[in-house]
Amino acid sequence: MRFLDQSLAQEIVNRTMDIIKRNINVMNEKGVIIGSGDKKRIDSIHEGAIKVIESQSGFEINEFEAQQLHGVKEGINLPINFHDKVVGVIGITGKPEEIRNYGALVKMAAEMILQQAVLIDEMQWDERLKEELTSQLMQGTEKLNSLYFERMKRLGINLDIPRVAIIVTVENQPNGYKWVRDKLEKEDLYVMHPDHIVLLKKVDMTEKKWDYSQTVNQMEKWAAGLEKYQRIHCKIAIGSWHPALEGLSESYREAVYTLNVGEKLDPHKTIYFFKEYKLPIFLARANQLGIGGEIGPYFQQLKKQDKKGELLETLMVYVEENGDVNKAVGRLFIHRNTLRYRLERIAELTNKDPRNLKDLLELYLSILQNQIK
Repeated sequence: MRFLDQSLAQEIVNRTMDIIKRNINVMNEKGVIIGSGDKKRIDSIHEGAIKVIESQSGFEINEFEAQQLHGVKEGINLPINFHDKVVGVIGITGKPEEIRNYGALVKMAAEMILQQAVLIDEMQWDERLKEELTSQLMQGTEKLNSLYFERMKRLGINLDIPRVAIIVTVENQPNGYKWVRDKLEKEDLYVMHPDHIVLLKKVDMTEKKWDYSQTVNQMEKWAAGLEKYQRIHCKIAIGSWHPALEGLSESYREAVYTLNVGEKLDPHKTIYFFKEYKLPIFLARANQLGIGGEIGPYFQQLKKQDKKGELLETLMVYVEENGDVNKAVGRLFIHRNTLRYRLERIAELTNKDPRNLKDLLELYLSILQNQIK
């Protein structure tokens, strides 16, 4: 593995030069200068560095020796070690007797910067691998093999923990995503997409049942926090919990459908929960599979004659209030006779009487089918 590249080498140069106020060169494992305070020396061979690599120890160069060697100046050159191997050389320009005391400090600083960079890179690689493995899990368990589960174990991911899929969309993606990631627990998994973030969120179980109210409450707090502290509006869709590992992919699909359907039916809402949209989601999935068919032309019949939208509004309120006349007239701010007239008008236009349960269901499904298209 090649640990030192030009970017990291120049970072080492800049940070160590700030400490000792002397020119610094960093050479790779072949003795080529890849970072320097003197930009003209980059990409040239440093013979002093080659001697350090060959001897695995430091090498001082005085004024006379500098004249005999190629591409070098007076100074001290020390090996950069990583995991007990020489991976590069760091050189300090100057008279050896003047800069000798800086040597150990510069070498230590270079090795610490290298170790930190490698650690960060490993952590970022683990995060990328974690996202990739999570993405595979969301697609189903059929193609997961023993190597997949070994990688999950190495990353410390316990797949036995109950989780549900949650989709979060935000207006300001960089700030919104960072805010959401900072709220995640250790056991939570996530995958970043261009227009949303998918969470496989750990959930609390009570007697082997998911206490979904806690999850909904937590998402409400997240949404409020994003609005209050980041001035970012979000939409959140929550799938349901399934007992087996393969249920995570179903929970993810539920969250996707819930978001799509919820935004069409209730665009004013922030949080959509699968349990509240089962019927329209069923219709959406049936339509997608090409098995939905037209329930009836009732929506079009009403819309054609209902220029002000009063009949459709009345029908939806009547459904939402479970046919309770008193509650319906209260919400609509109309007289009972007006409600009766509108229901009769609906029956006249569609040949379906909303006061009949079977007819009411067909009318409602027709409206839903058109709203989710």
